[in-house]
Amino acid sequence: MGNSNIVINCNQCEFCDEFAGGRANSFAVRYANEIASRTILEQDGFRAMPSIGQIVPGYLLLVPNYHYRAFADMSLEELNAAEGLKTGLTEQMRSTYGDCLFFEHGARTPDSGGCGISHAHLHIVPFPAEKDPVEELVRAFPVEEVSNLLDLKRIQPGKSYLYYESVRGERYVFYPPFIPSQYIRRLLAEALGIQTWDWRRCGREDRLLNTLSQTSRLRDVVWR
Repeated sequence: MGNSNIVINCNQCEFCDEFAGGRANSFAVRYANEIASRTILEQDGFRAMPSIGQIVPGYLLLVPNYHYRAFADMSLEELNAAEGLKTGLTEQMRSTYGDCLFFEHGARTPDSGGCGISHAHLHIVPFPAEKDPVEELVRAFPVEEVSNLLDLKRIQPGKSYLYYESVRGERYVFYPPFIPSQYIRRLLAEALGIQTWDWRRCGREDRLLNTLSQTSRLRDVVWR
């Protein structure tokens, strides 16, 4: 599948270093003496893993092994695989964590903001539908509706974007000129009345280890 099965170790990339078993990454700094890996599923050139900064239990990231800046830079074949994995993961997780929302900040230029990690990653966040801040986003930024992740290929090359799928399944691409670091994480935390949203300030989290334990069964789940 194109380059999707290749791990490229990019200088200064948190995820590339982590996937290569390095120690110069945020996960290793917190957990290297306790667990070797946070990957719960690796398939079709992607891996799923608990996010550092578990705003809610079950908060996962879907990350390509290959170093892309954004999902929109992937091939249609890779996006189709990501769509299938996203659907399969959330179906398996629903009985434990409930419904999820999804987002990706496709920060393809340095001046568009972002969390400081330039490796593409899709957030999978269990979340109550009544708290979903999607309407706030619709009011705030230029927006278009999309059908699935494959529609990201319609975005102009090099243009930054925000992909967001609500708990109710509405899918949007927003075009903010700039958004602050971890903007959506902060919105979600505020909607739940949680003050801790900055993953960089998190130390060792029992919640991450619990998510890792509870979702470990997904290693044996394969979607075709």
